[in-house]
Amino acid sequence: MSTCWAGSESVGARRRPERLHAAARAIAAVVGAVSTMALPLVGVGCHAGRPPMHPETPPGHWYVVAPGETLELIARAAGVPVEDLRELNGIERDDQVKPGALLFVLTAPPAVAPPETTSPPGPPPALRWPLAIVPVVIGSPFGGRWGKQHEGIDLPAPTGTPVFAAADGKVVYAGNGIRGYGNLIVIKHAGDLLTAYAHNSTLLVSQGQPVRAGDRIALVGQSGHATGPHLHFEVRSGQIPRDPMSYLPPLEAAR
Repeated sequence: MSTCWAGSESVGARRRPERLHAAARAIAAVVGAVSTMALPLVGVGCHAGRPPMHPETPPGHWYVVAPGETLELIARAAGVPVEDLRELNGIERDDQVKPGALLFVLTAPPAVAPPETTSPPGPPPALRWPLAIVPVVIGSPFGGRWGKQHEGIDLPAPTGTPVFAAADGKVVYAGNGIRGYGNLIVIKHAGDLLTAYAHNSTLLVSQGQPVRAGDRIALVGQSGHATGPHLHFEVRSGQIPRDPMSYLPPLEAAR
C-alpha cells in the first residue's frame, strides 16, 4: 500500500517550466543553507536577527512507491509531468524506482491547501521525545515562517547525539535520497501516523526494520540542507502535517 507523506491535493498536468525550475532551485537552495529542515525549529526565526536553520522546501508531498507502480503512473495520478519527478528526485532511469522508494512530488501553489494545525479527532497517539538524553530546546517551531509553513520542529543538539524512535513502528525509509533532508528516517506507526527524523550524521536502522519506542535509530548531524547540527522532526497523520508538540509530552518532561 502506498503512503502519501504530505497530503496536498493533486496538481494540474500542465506545469509552467519556469515554476518547476524555480521549485528545483528552491530545493537545491535548501541543501546549501538549512538555516540561513526542512526540519527547522525557529518559526519565522529562532531569535531576532538570527536566520532559520534551513530554508523552506517547495510545496509538495512524499510518496512511497507501491509494488507494480511506475514513475509514469505516479506522475499521471498526481497530475504532474513525469519530468518533474525525475528532476526533483535525481532519477536518471525509470527502472531506478523500486517498491518502497520514497519520492518527492511537487505541488503547484494554486493547489496547495493550508496544512491543518489542529490535532486529529480523539486523543493523538502518544509519542516520546526523539532526543531524550539532552535538554530539549526548540530551535524552530511548527507553523508559519517567512510566509510559508514549517512542517516540523528543529531540535538543536551536538553531532553524535542519539536519536530515538518516538513510538513503536516500522522503518519505511532510511537513506539520503530526499533533497534537503540529508540522512533521513521515516517510521510508520499505528493509526496512519508517520514520523520523520532528518539531517542525521549516521543511520542505525534500515528500511523494513521494526522498531520499538526508545530504540536508537540515528545520530544527530547536519547532513542535507543544514548549517548546524540539529534534528528536524516531523509528524504526519492522515497525510497531513501535524504539530509534533501536540503528540509529545510537555517540554518540561524532556528536560
